[in-house]
This record gives sequence, C-alpha cells and structure tokens, in this order.
Amino acid sequence: MTLRPWHFLALAVFLLTLISFIWLFQEEKTTPGLGSIPFIFWSSFVVTLFVVLATFLGSKIFPHKETRKS
Repeated sequence: MTLRPWHFLALAVFLLTLISFIWLFQEEKTTPGLGSIPFIFWSSFVVTLFVVLATFLGSKIFPHKETRKS
C-alpha cells in the first residue's frame, strides 16, 4: 500500500494553511472584491471549501483501516 496520496493531501492542507495565514488573511485587504463581498470573506470561503474537500478525500484514502470489534 502506498501512502503517496495521503502525504500529498496532508502537504496540500499544510501549505494551504501556511499560505493563507501569511499572504491571504492580511489586515485591511479588501480588494479585489467579488461584487460587494470583500476579499477576506470570499477567499477564506474558498480556502475552507478546499480544506473540507481534502478532509473528505483523506477520510476515503486513510492508510489505516479500523479493526472490527467482535
């Protein structure tokens, strides 16, 4: 069993979090707006969607199986 997809997902979430807090979530950053929605709101919404998707995919390819209780 290879752990490559699992490591890729973990690295992607880690990098997404790091980049978000260093570059995306800065004070007073409101442009570019999406209609009347400020940058910080719609960018954090997109980041949250990616993290939720990665969590769902990670739950499907988790490398360890639960043992059945008898």
